[in-house]
Amino acid sequence: MQFEDLERFNPWWKTGQVRAGLLKEFRRKTYFEITKYLDKKQIILIWGLRRVGKTTLMLQLISDLLTKTNPKNVLYFSFDEIAFDLKNVLESYQKIILNRTFDETRESIYIFLDEIQKIPDWENKLKTYYDLYPNIKFFTSGSASVALRKKSSESLAGRVLDFLLKPLSFPEFLEMNGKDVTKIKENPDIWKREILPLFYRYMKYGMFPELVNEDDEEFARKYILNNIIERIIYKDLPGEFEIKDVELLKNLIYLLGKNPGMIVNFREISKNLGKDQRTIANYFEYLEFGLLIRFVFNYRGSPMASLRKMKKVYLSTPNIAFAFNQDMDRIFPFLLENIIATQTDAKFFYRNGFEIDFVIPDNDKLIAIEVKKTEKDIKQIRKFREEFKGRIKKAIIIDLEKEGVVEDIEIIPAWKFLLN
Repeated sequence: MQFEDLERFNPWWKTGQVRAGLLKEFRRKTYFEITKYLDKKQIILIWGLRRVGKTTLMLQLISDLLTKTNPKNVLYFSFDEIAFDLKNVLESYQKIILNRTFDETRESIYIFLDEIQKIPDWENKLKTYYDLYPNIKFFTSGSASVALRKKSSESLAGRVLDFLLKPLSFPEFLEMNGKDVTKIKENPDIWKREILPLFYRYMKYGMFPELVNEDDEEFARKYILNNIIERIIYKDLPGEFEIKDVELLKNLIYLLGKNPGMIVNFREISKNLGKDQRTIANYFEYLEFGLLIRFVFNYRGSPMASLRKMKKVYLSTPNIAFAFNQDMDRIFPFLLENIIATQTDAKFFYRNGFEIDFVIPDNDKLIAIEVKKTEKDIKQIRKFREEFKGRIKKAIIIDLEKEGVVEDIEIIPAWKFLLN
């Protein structure tokens, strides 16, 4: 490894600061959660979907560290494009930049490793350095879900603190558009006329930081398709698994993009696509691994019973569905349902003769949420209350703009629900 391979990621070795164009002023909630642990030995793991701001968050942390340490004591390296081995990177850093070994270094060293899941056996290699050199603080990131956290929890047990960086929440989106969310929450109704256009933009493509101020919808679609979906399908997932049919991945995410919230029937999908049912199930798992989709299960009173029943699949953000659809009138109700699934982190729905969109267990009680589609929503909740007598803590209908209370059912405008 040459000096140039390291230096291009670390301009502060020359200038003493992060390049202004890379450093965003807005700090997300996760940033403040992580700063509480800067003085702890544990490895920080930041994971989440592509383009949600993991690298930006790392650079913000680096900028803060540069105010209290020698710039050469901070190393950042991304494995997204360059497949160097971790040992190669760290040995070159010691030799070329520090001019001494980690053993000889008495100062704290801060090492940021972006897209670490690209390194084979990364968790065991990192464990070795963690155990040998107590003066090194590691920060890592990854664009994957189950395997990344599983490997870190098994091989790095007690050595890692993990943080999920989600797509932007609605309050974060508003703040990045210069709105005072605290003031808006005090009396949201007087801000409705100003907030609604922003809400619709947020629903379509505003959950990605780089699209917050974008007003060109076609550009936003291409950004999501090219920089997120295609990168995951053609690069990330084939790099992690031995995927033989990349086009099948693309066909499946296209199907889900057209029908977010659909009931998953592997047998029917395999028949329609002419593929083996087990292959279809595996490829859904790959999409879940890449953080493109999430499952919601039919509630049956216990988590284990629910997992054995039918399930729905939603996109990790409705912005992905927007990218696949030009007809907003058709898709918008599905975007609304998808965003409620995302923002509530719902694990369950209910379907047994009638349907409730989302069921959220709260100790031994249940919260029922219906996303407004027809006048049948109140009848559905009535039936649900009858089915689970005495267990319903709260019932909510999410509407686009209507508000009120009917039969102790709260009707809440979506923008106001997301605001809180």
